[in-house]
Amino acid sequence: MNVHVMKTEAEETLGAQFEKLAARLPGTDWLAEERVKAISEFATTGLPNRRVEEWKYTDLRNRFTRAFEPSDGRHVGASWQAIEVALGGLVSFESARVVFVDGAFAPELSNSDDVGDGIEIVALGEALGAPPDWLKQTLGKVNVPSKADATVTLNTAFMTDGVAVRVGDGARGSKPLLIVNVATGEAERSITTRNVVVLGDRSQLTVVEAHLTLDSAATQSNTVTELLVGDDANITHIKMQGENLASQHLGTWMIRLGAHATYRALQVTTGGALTRNQLYLKFAGEGATAHINGAFLQRHKQHCDTTMLVDHAVPGCTSRELFKAVIDDEARGVFQGKIVVQPQAQKTDGKQMSQALLLSQTAEFDAKPELEIFADDVVCGHGATSGQIDEDMLFYLRARGVPEELAKSLLIQAFVGEALDIVEDEGIREALTKVTEHWLARTD
Repeated sequence: MNVHVMKTEAEETLGAQFEKLAARLPGTDWLAEERVKAISEFATTGLPNRRVEEWKYTDLRNRFTRAFEPSDGRHVGASWQAIEVALGGLVSFESARVVFVDGAFAPELSNSDDVGDGIEIVALGEALGAPPDWLKQTLGKVNVPSKADATVTLNTAFMTDGVAVRVGDGARGSKPLLIVNVATGEAERSITTRNVVVLGDRSQLTVVEAHLTLDSAATQSNTVTELLVGDDANITHIKMQGENLASQHLGTWMIRLGAHATYRALQVTTGGALTRNQLYLKFAGEGATAHINGAFLQRHKQHCDTTMLVDHAVPGCTSRELFKAVIDDEARGVFQGKIVVQPQAQKTDGKQMSQALLLSQTAEFDAKPELEIFADDVVCGHGATSGQIDEDMLFYLRARGVPEELAKSLLIQAFVGEALDIVEDEGIREALTKVTEHWLARTD
């Protein structure tokens, strides 16, 4: 018996949009073929729903009811002054920056010349016309999910711009690279960007991604970052999502680590009506280390889903994951973290923890930690907790003259601060602390 699955309005619209835009999307023939393959794959799978295990807490097919018109990349009226205000604390540390407004590279707002010797930075939309070999060999090939992922296939089909970074062997970034993605205007729109970062052996770089909106219009953003890390390389990777509360954000990181590489990552989410942060990391070289932290602060009816897969495919690697959630009103937080230890990955050390602070009786946190271990000489563990503010600690502060609201704020900052401590750069850590303080101070 043949079963025909009816497509939703959004799925139909996405297919029609691709047919209309395909000829104008950047890239040569090889990428055009990949785009067609991706949209065909999406046509088969459609948007994921709660029957898909990885999406059981976030029914995207039900929530993604309309597909907005893709942005045309125009950014008339966008100013650095307005972007600075939106960035908040993230302007307080010195950085090289690459700015994308409404999905298009804005050279007049960017300044990445002094990021460091041996580091090549190009706008992806421009590079796709005549891609260098290293980009062609990397784009779409870094730890792509084994099962078709609708967000990744849609990104491949529709991506218009982003940043491509190549750090040569032994090169070291002289300052962090700040990648700013900002949406403007009063019309609903979708924005699709792709970043590709390649670190050579023994290289070092700090990358900070910021996703913001300047106006109140709803935005559907789909962003993917592919990160290929060479042997003995060291990277700090940070993302701050502060889009408005009408927007939907789908973000995916795909990472592959070489031998003895060090990867430090932090995701901070305060914005978006719906946010899905995905992270796929694979240990491809022995002796590598990954520390991945996250903090999401949600209120009203926000929904934030962080889903992660860490694949220990070689021996002697270490992974640590710590995610903190602060949830108020009727907001919902989701954490799904899976560690897989392959049969050959002996001497693996993997630990994972998610913790939620629930500030109201109607707040919800769903945690699904998983371990799949196929080796016998490993040290692995996971845990999840949720609860309210500790009344004893609150009483301790109030007994010493601290007003109740300030006492609660201090306790929340301390709770979140444990996740932020992964950032070694003091300037960046203080900037992210200001982001969380701003969320706590807001009353909207």
